[in-house]
Order: sequence, then C-alpha cells, then structure tokens
Amino acid sequence: MERRTISAAELEQMTPAERSAAFEASIVWDLNDAPESLVTRAREWAKARIADEEHQPAE
Repeated sequence: MERRTISAAELEQMTPAERSAAFEASIVWDLNDAPESLVTRAREWAKARIADEEHQPAE
C-alpha cells in the first residue's frame, strides 16, 4: 500500500485538527499493510535483541 508523503509546507498550512488526522491516517495497524522492508528490519532487530538478552548473565 503506497502512502503519500506530506511536505512540511503542507503541514504548516494545516490546522492542528488536520495535522492530527493526517498523523492518525498514516499509522499502519496491520503488518500486511506495512512495507515488507520495514517488517523485515523490525523482525531482525527483535531477533538480535532477544539473542543479546539470552547471552547476558543474570544479575
């Protein structure tokens, strides 16, 4: 799903309510709608964090 990027100039022309609505509309709630590269990077980051935590000594 392709999303349009809103420029700074466009944001400056918006009311606070319009900016809020644009922000809310930009949130991806379903991973199936998220860019594949983003999902892949997030998974790899999470796996690395888990691996790091598993290899740290318990206090």
